[in-house]
Amino acid sequence: MNPPLTLVEEIELLSLDDKTGAHLPLLPEALSYGLAGAILADLEMAGRITTGGKVVEVKNSAPTGNSLLDSWLALIVSDPTNHPIAYWLSVFSDEKPAIESAALDHLISRGILKREDKKILWVIGLRRYPTVHNEERVEVRTRLARLIQSDEPPPHFDATLISLLSGCSLLSAVFSEGQIEGRSARIESIAGSDPVGREVAEASRQMIEALMLAQSATSTPF
Repeated sequence: MNPPLTLVEEIELLSLDDKTGAHLPLLPEALSYGLAGAILADLEMAGRITTGGKVVEVKNSAPTGNSLLDSWLALIVSDPTNHPIAYWLSVFSDEKPAIESAALDHLISRGILKREDKKILWVIGLRRYPTVHNEERVEVRTRLARLIQSDEPPPHFDATLISLLSGCSLLSAVFSEGQIEGRSARIESIAGSDPVGREVAEASRQMIEALMLAQSATSTPF
């Protein structure tokens, strides 16, 4: 039996369109921070690091046995300085292609996704990652929707996932407006309970503001 999906895998799975397997039209930088935050959160849940006080500290340097996480754990272990969460989010967000590629490979090897290569006009390559059965994505969505609609204390894993999805602006792409209508306070409460998710949200906010400022500067006539 396959082990449960990691946060990295679930975020990557939810970032793909149900029908086509194409990536949803998200800000690439925002998803970068979501995946970076998921790496840190997965390592913390595995008992390898702690993020208390907004500082990442190594708790156990032994590999987790999960190749999706261990190279990033090794990078943290090799640095003698206890950096803030924001520092590692910046480092790992720059590694989005490697993190995303590894996550996709894991999902394919587990029989959840398949890789399809197509060509437009016989020239332009187009790669898609449709699900094999779509059961896993439906399960994640159903689980999170049930949690958002209830007032029960959220499990730590799901609270962190909602926090990361909210922070990288993926939550609105996962659910329709009707599914989460009237539950903004609940979502904010869950999202605010996770320090890594809060840092992802802040990093994403600063990045979006910087992009908007840059666009405004280039469009201002002289």
